[in-house]
Amino acid sequence: MQRLFSMFPAGWPGVALLLLRFALAAMLLPSTLGVPINLESLWVLTGLALVAIALCVGVFTPIASVLCVAIELAAWQFSSTGLSPLHVCAIVVAIALAMLGPGGYSLDASLFGRRKIVFAARRDADEE
Repeated sequence: MQRLFSMFPAGWPGVALLLLRFALAAMLLPSTLGVPINLESLWVLTGLALVAIALCVGVFTPIASVLCVAIELAAWQFSSTGLSPLHVCAIVVAIALAMLGPGGYSLDASLFGRRKIVFAARRDADEE
């Protein structure tokens, strides 16, 4: 799973990635709820909510971002109004987030981030 992520920046870049994740989750729901397909279905709404929650907490971020692209493309295909700027922005942000990764302030960073290895002090044979 670590191969999906190049790094987990903290500080200002990590905050920027956190904001991108929240912005994509916020764009996902309004752009898909206006689509005239059977969105009253509990399964569809549950799936949308799970992808949005995964983005907000930063778990499996590249996979959730690719799912966002697929959802936005499907919503665009089934919408009666055609291509809206909200669909385009959500797709662009999802692609950027999939390429950048989740950032240091995510569950992915806790699960798959770099680990610090501390070796115990080595005792010489003379000390024993």
